[in-house]
Amino acid sequence: MSLITIALATSLLGLQGQPAAPPLQVTRVRFMPAPGQAAAMKGGRFTGSNSSATNDFETLAEIKEAPKEGEWTELPVEGRPIFRFLKYEGTWNTGAAIAEVEFYAGSRKLTGNPFSTVPADGKEARLAFDGNVQTVYQGKEVNGQYVGFDLGPESQVAAPTVSVLSGVYSQPIKVRLTTLTPGAVIRYTRDQGTPSADWGEEYKGEITVDKGTVIVARAFRPDLAGSSTTFAAYRIGVPDPKTKAVTTFHIGNSLTDTVVPWMEPLAAAAGRQIRFHRFTIPGAPTDWLWEHPGSGFGDSRYEQAFFARAPIDHIFTQPFAGHGRSIENEADHSQRFYEAARRHSPDIQAWLYVQWPTAKLDDSWSKGEGAVKGLPGIKAPATTFAEAISNFMVYARTVRDRINASYKGKPVKIVPAGPALVELKRQIDAGKVPGMTDLFKDAFSDDLHLNSKGAYLVSLVHYASIFNESPEGKVGPLTSGLTPEQARILQRIAWEVVRRK
Repeated sequence: MSLITIALATSLLGLQGQPAAPPLQVTRVRFMPAPGQAAAMKGGRFTGSNSSATNDFETLAEIKEAPKEGEWTELPVEGRPIFRFLKYEGTWNTGAAIAEVEFYAGSRKLTGNPFSTVPADGKEARLAFDGNVQTVYQGKEVNGQYVGFDLGPESQVAAPTVSVLSGVYSQPIKVRLTTLTPGAVIRYTRDQGTPSADWGEEYKGEITVDKGTVIVARAFRPDLAGSSTTFAAYRIGVPDPKTKAVTTFHIGNSLTDTVVPWMEPLAAAAGRQIRFHRFTIPGAPTDWLWEHPGSGFGDSRYEQAFFARAPIDHIFTQPFAGHGRSIENEADHSQRFYEAARRHSPDIQAWLYVQWPTAKLDDSWSKGEGAVKGLPGIKAPATTFAEAISNFMVYARTVRDRINASYKGKPVKIVPAGPALVELKRQIDAGKVPGMTDLFKDAFSDDLHLNSKGAYLVSLVHYASIFNESPEGKVGPLTSGLTPEQARILQRIAWEVVRRK
């Protein structure tokens, strides 16, 4: 077992090695604290998702009181749907240390293929599910860590496929939706939110598309987890010459995963086309990613992917404050990725994707420590979210300048995701975003990761950076949960921040 995140789709096997019955709804969770870590587990949570091992997790149960040392604790789970991906998310400063986790559907204990953030040496993800309370999983870092397992594709309805690819068409078209799962019901919406098992129009025949439309579809069967979401965006009319497909490649960790489900449908809805590729390992900095090809998610064999996906138009790396890597280290390893990609795509544009701090401002860059210590313009420590983002930008610009001093490709640019969140916070605090009152409650899913509203903004910043144009008026809220007015405000913020970066 490798020391990196693994989440391959494998068959869920029964006790005799035969395919097991489909997993059922989780009804309870049992867990054993790691030695000396019981008190630190208060506030941790058990979550589920049907999108992926990194996105769209919903709470199943929360640890509201510190469990007892050396004893099993059981929490009930009520009224939740079936999920394919299940995990334990540790509280801040704990590394998600845990001895054992067990998810049950009634009396049946569920099993699957383990995944996690980057584990500490010798603390593989499987150790949280090996039945041995003497073994412990713990993340390499202390913040934003988790461990879980994938029940496998047999546990989930196959996502709907569309008969006509997203794009611009000169005449009205008819779209068919299908799923490979027998007996599944497909539900879809047009220019609205994400369907659920009991909401959205049931698909019963061809859909006529005679104007700009975004179709969002999922498939459901009562004994399986609902499918992941399928997007298809269409524009009807004379094709715009600007709609040539753009190929992007994104390298990073869970904050890069923020944009995974958004970039292709967002671009398509705006009349553009992106072919999106990524290599991510949750919790991993750039040097770890470079040193662990074949691991994590996406096109992890990046050297081969750079060849197969060429020509690639844009490549992104994500400097990671949590690891406190030096400027030299980050510049070196980001440039290695850029140079490897340039061998097959010499005109590629390289970007540094600037993340954001935790709500608690407890990372090294917010404190003005580690890699940013002593850099001109660093606030040590940052006392506001805006000051912390300023520190992040100082670091990113320094890394950019270090790379550009020797890099032979197009000058490296910056994706100002963090500054966009600062501007959103400023406008929320000023009462300029109707229906939003607190950035961290409205746009974050925990102290660091974004919910669909925050992810929508960060994806808009990527869009504006890639195409050097405003997304204003070109795309609706999609599945962000934003109102049309809120979406327009976030579109304007994204463009204003990119334009002045």
